[in-house]
Order: sequence, then C-alpha cells, then structure tokens
Amino acid sequence: MLNIAFLHDVEMDYIGGAELSNKKIIDKAISLGYSVIYDDLTDFEYTKKQLSNCDVAIVNNIVSCDYEFELISHLIKHDIPYVKWEHDYGLCEKRSVYCYVDSKVKNCCNTNRFHHYRNLFVNSKLNVFQSPMHYGYHKRLYGEAVKNHIVLPPPINVEDLSVSEDKQKDHVLFLGDIKFIKGGYELLDYAEAHPEKQITVYGKNRLRREPSKNVSFKDKTNNAEILKVLGKTEYFFFKPRWPEPSGRVAAEAFLSGAKLISNDRVGTFSYDFYPNHLEQGKQLMQNAPNYFWEQVCEALHKTVTTPKFKHALIYKSYGGLGDQFIAIPAVNKLQAVSEQVTVALPNNLINVFKTNTKGLNLIPISTVETIDMSQFDKVINLGNYPKSRRFRNIGVINYETHHRLRQHALKHYIDAIATMHPEADNSYSGFPYFKSDTNTKQPYFTVHPGAGFKPKWWPTERYVELIEVLLKKFPSFQCTVILGPNDPDPEHFKHIDKVTIETGNLDEVAICLSGATFHIGNDSGITHFAGVYNVPSVAFHGLTGPGSWSTLAENREVVWGKPGHCSITCKYDIAIACEHRICLHSISVNRAVSAVYKLLQKSMKSTKNTRIKYIFNPEVLIHKTDQGFTLKMKDKELLLEFKEAAEQLEFEDLVQNDLFEDQIKEANLKPLITALVNEDLIFGIPFKV
Repeated sequence: MLNIAFLHDVEMDYIGGAELSNKKIIDKAISLGYSVIYDDLTDFEYTKKQLSNCDVAIVNNIVSCDYEFELISHLIKHDIPYVKWEHDYGLCEKRSVYCYVDSKVKNCCNTNRFHHYRNLFVNSKLNVFQSPMHYGYHKRLYGEAVKNHIVLPPPINVEDLSVSEDKQKDHVLFLGDIKFIKGGYELLDYAEAHPEKQITVYGKNRLRREPSKNVSFKDKTNNAEILKVLGKTEYFFFKPRWPEPSGRVAAEAFLSGAKLISNDRVGTFSYDFYPNHLEQGKQLMQNAPNYFWEQVCEALHKTVTTPKFKHALIYKSYGGLGDQFIAIPAVNKLQAVSEQVTVALPNNLINVFKTNTKGLNLIPISTVETIDMSQFDKVINLGNYPKSRRFRNIGVINYETHHRLRQHALKHYIDAIATMHPEADNSYSGFPYFKSDTNTKQPYFTVHPGAGFKPKWWPTERYVELIEVLLKKFPSFQCTVILGPNDPDPEHFKHIDKVTIETGNLDEVAICLSGATFHIGNDSGITHFAGVYNVPSVAFHGLTGPGSWSTLAENREVVWGKPGHCSITCKYDIAIACEHRICLHSISVNRAVSAVYKLLQKSMKSTKNTRIKYIFNPEVLIHKTDQGFTLKMKDKELLLEFKEAAEQLEFEDLVQNDLFEDQIKEANLKPLITALVNEDLIFGIPFKV
C-alpha cells in the first residue's frame, strides 16, 4: 500500500477544472487501497511532517503556497520521492507563458521561479503534463530536464456524459467567467458578429465591456449539470488567449458532440485523437486515473540515469573576445556532464585557456569546418547571446530564456547548456574562473580605454584625466594602460608619470590582468578578461546595458550613462550612426572617480598593515555656512551644523585634506562619518601604512 501526500494549494472543497481532475485521481488511489493525505499547503511544519511519512508526494499546483520555494528545496534536499503533476505553468510568474503567443510580452518571468522549477522537474520521479502542447512548452524551456514525463488526458466521468441527438440549434455555450486570458473579448466579438446565435455564459462578465443582447448569464453550477447542458448544446466557444494546458471543459464539449469554435491554443486539441477519433479520446480520458497510478508506481521502482556525453564539441561561430569569456561558466557545466570536451577557440586564446583550464581539449576555431564531426556525440554551436539576425550560421542554438528572464548573458548560456542534459547544473557557481596572480610586489591597476566596437568608448581624454586623479590620490599605485591595434593612440598616455603601456598579445595581457589590484574599462572583451581573473572592476556602459553584459568580477561597479539621458533602443545601425553618444559622454570624470572609490572601499581588505582613509565623494558639492556645511549630491541634500568649534574645524580638515580614521579625534564626528559613508557621500578606503 502506498502512503501518498497529495500537495495542492487549494482547499479540497473548492471545485475547478484542476480540482475535478484531482478528485478523480485521488478517488482512484483510494479504490486501489492507497492512503492519501491531502495537504492544501498552509502550514510548512505540517507539510514537512506529511512528507517524512509518505512513500511518494504528488506535487500539484503550489504557486499560491507561501513557502513554495522552500518546499521545492525541502523535497530535493531530503531526497523525498515525488511526482510533479503540472496543471498550469508554475515556472512562469503569470502562470501562462503568454510571452509565447504575444511578442510584446518580454522579461515576464521571475528568474528565481524559473530556476526553482527547473530543479523541481529534473529531480522528480515523473513529470505529468496536461497535453502534448503543454509538455511542448516545457520542453522548449527546459529541454532534457523534463525528459521523464507522461501526458495525461483530463480524467473525465465518461459515464456521466449525456449526449442528446436533439441539439439546441444556434445555441452557443461558454463556461467560466469572461476574462481576457480565457478569450473573453473574442467571445463578445463573436456574439456581435453573429446576432442569430444565442450565447449562454455560466459565469460573470469580468471585462469592462457590455455584451450584446444575445449573451445571457447563469450562475456557475456543478459538473454533472454542465455535462447535461453540453449534451444539448450545438456549439461550444473556447478561444483562449494563453496556451491553455488542457481545457477540461473543451474535452467535455468534444466528447459531448458539440461543434467547437476554438483556436490552436487548447491543449486537449493537441492530442492525436482530435478531431476525428472521439472514441479513442473517450477511452483515454476514462482510463486516465488508472494510467496515472500505473506510471507513478513504475517510476517509483525504476532508477533513471542519463549517461554523460562521450565527447562534446562546443564553439562560438561568432562573437567578440568578451563573449568567449562570458561562456566559460557554461563550458564548465558541459564539462561536468561529459567524459571529454573539445573547445574550439580563436588562435590567440588557446594558450590563455591552456594555462588556466584543466581537462579541456583545445583546438583552433578555424578547423571546425574541416574536422570529422562523427567523433562527437554532442556538437554545440553556442553562437552569441542573443542569437543575432546579422549572422546566419547554421546550428546556432536558441536561447529560450531571452526576452523572458532578466539575467546576465552568462546565465543564459548556462540555461542553454542545462536544456541538453538533465544532470547539467543550472546554478551559478561564482568566481574566479581563472587563477589570479597574488604575488605582485608593486600594486598597480589596469585601464583599457578601447573596445572592439568604437561606439562603446568612453572619451579617451577623460580616461587620461581619471588616471591622473587616481595616481595623485593613491601614490603607491602604478597604472598599466592596455592598448590593442584598434584602440586609442598610445600618445594620449605616454606623458603620464607612473604609466606603462601594454600592447602585447593576449598571453601578455593575461599576465598583466591577473596581477592587477583593480581594472577600469569599457564594456569590452578586455574588461571581461579581467573579470575571469576576478579582478575588481569599474566598467563604463553606454549602448549595451549592464544587465546582460556587466563585468564577471565579484566586486564591480557599473557606470551606465544611458538612464535619464537617452531612451532609444540601440540596435547596431542606430549605434553606428549615433553622433552624440550621450549615453557615454554624460559620464563625468567625477562620477568615474566616485565609482573607483566605492569599488576600493568594498574590495580592498583591511589588515594590520592598512589604515582607513576617509575621502569625500567627488560628486558631492560642499558649501561652507556660518555654523557648518551643506552637502549636495544628485537628489540628496544635507545641512550639517556643529555646536562645537573643534568639531567643525576637524570636519573642515576632512573636507580639504582627507583624514585617516585614527586622525578623527572628536567623538561626535565618528557616528556622523559612519552615516555619510552609508550614504556614499564619504568613502572609507584601506591604505597601506
């Protein structure tokens, strides 16, 4: 006998389409002699207790559960056998995957939710979907993570069907409230276009639109009555806006012989029994409860393992230098589920990767078109993210998370790899990717003022001014300016004392970056190169936003000049033609200096050989008054008044000269300075003694 914990986030006496199906499945379990505990998920401690005593948990809808994600983590962490029976699209913030039917819907999913559900599906003994269409959407998003699955037709009381030969002519039935997502507007349009039809709605009008006179409303009723009405109805209307996972009522209408006014977004109609094999459909629906429990029992008694790829090839047929580095975490995920991985790279990166990676077979990208592909059981053209229309390379994989999840490009790459193997880890494991050089005797920072795409350049003269400010403020540092053949002219920087210029190949640039204390650059390949060594970085962004393209470093400051200055979406042709580039020109040197100070405050560690120096944010406008100072920065304005002359004098000394922490003698100044540090008006930076 099975002890079953049935988890569903709705009270048992509530009756909807999902609940009718649940009841049939539960009744069948009881008839088989199984013990079923129904949990409507209102008390986590109660749920955990039931899970500890069950043989299997049926995880139904859980999105309305207050501890939804904690529940998913608990199931996986404690290795509790469970079956995920999905009624909607729990992975989606709106539970509708409406983005697949309306291209205007973008960035609609909660990233945390999306990844929790991937883990929920991949660790399930069995995944149950409502229809082939329903499964298809999950397959597109999660790939092999939902491989262990069945599709279950709605378990309908076939014996309760009441099919009348005398149909009510020109009568149209609509079941449920008239809502946008359920095709309410389509129904009202149809009613206006067909005044000869009499339309009965079992529900309420939830739209701000008056229906035509041929639409009448009745209160919702029980399923037995609905089946009687369906048996007499000539037409059944159901044109949902969203991809309806099943459409139980549509299935009941189909079995009742009603003529269907519908569309291609109804899951039930994606079965091969529709529309010409009614008896086959009836038999499948009648047998659904038996089939469900047969499959559950079979899944509990078998172990499903997916072998590793024997030899995988991964390469990027297009993309810049930075894209190669951004893809490294995804390559690592592929390596974990493969016996051998070959990575095809540009020639100038092979030595860099050979020095900093283990177990990868590295080949030149130029050889991909000539090698024997039969030696690989998995070939991945990772292309670029997002998939670009400007490049028509064959075999570039799709990124189903694009336009759906707000996340860094490297995570889109990881999610793409995770669709290919159920044991591929879709989590982000962090920093660094390459090992940095921690034995540098002379501290220095690196600056790269160029980028492969010139519209990404912050003005070169501002880089010069920024370097001069930093070297004056931090006299113990030196600066290395990295310049490629298409970057700004080295003559801009040669006059600056304590600046060296690195113009070597990527092997030499790698040595330079790996030992840097911090890095400053545009959104460019070199900035991402610094990021793989986890070098704290300040990156200037203009047309390419930091949400997808920020530096890979753990400690980073992003300076994005576009918000508040430009609202144009920068496609390639627009970026090339843009003359003002306000998105970068709006970034002042003071703003850049402020970002560096903030970066050093959080990335440089205090030790017994350092002293904290307090430095005012250069963006703060400071005005002295009779009794104190006014401080202004952006939307912040503070008036500071001092009762004691000594306090005011010491604060003035801080304004003019910067002070070390142990130079602050006035006790009342210390909490004030702490408050100003918390507001980013002052930075506390460790300096070596």
